[in-house]
Amino acid sequence: SFTGTAHHAKEILEFEKELLHPESVDDGGRKRRKQKLQTKGMEPQSDERNAEVDEVIFYFGFSHVINHLMCTSEKARRKGMEAVRSIPSNRLLIESDVHAQEDVALGTAGALAFVAQVREQ
Repeated sequence: SFTGTAHHAKEILEFEKELLHPESVDDGGRKRRKQKLQTKGMEPQSDERNAEVDEVIFYFGFSHVINHLMCTSEKARRKGMEAVRSIPSNRLLIESDVHAQEDVALGTAGALAFVAQVREQ
């Protein structure tokens, strides 16, 4: 389960962009890429890789047990909920984080309810 903050999630997603498209993210990379395209007589597309990345490397798992029940303070719960809201929907994984097979369905349902409730707020 992901136990980082919204800030950590943002850093991981930026790192993913760097891995997938280093030419458009590194120091001045956007500027160099734009200059390279202009010298070839081409204009960069306005939405060029600024939106969501086509390829995915990282997903973020959340469970009711780890991300809610084990949080001992309101601050930790608030930060956990901020993290859930900061993750793009297509990157969310729901985890049961239980040890016994007979508890998987209930653990997964709890995690799903937790994430759905947080995303609705």
